[in-house]
Amino acid sequence: MSIENLGDTIRKERLRQGMTQEQLAEKADISLNFMSLIENGKNMSVQTLVSIAKALDVNIDSLVYSELHTESDKIADQILLSLSTMTDDE
Repeated sequence: MSIENLGDTIRKERLRQGMTQEQLAEKADISLNFMSLIENGKNMSVQTLVSIAKALDVNIDSLVYSELHTESDKIADQILLSLSTMTDDE
């Protein structure tokens, strides 16, 4: 799991809900600067992740699963690309 992808997932969910970073930071009880760092891949504690998930009114699983799903999609795409360029003998 990549912390950068998790930050990106948080950003996407925030934007999907029409929230600014400032609004999410306030709801999650963290500073705007820290919110920006999180969305840009800064590591966070589990408690901060819980606060953000509550502020977004989503399950932590949906944030983490979305990130994991994105990674597995990338790997699957790479495998399919490799397979599509192979000959029958390979």
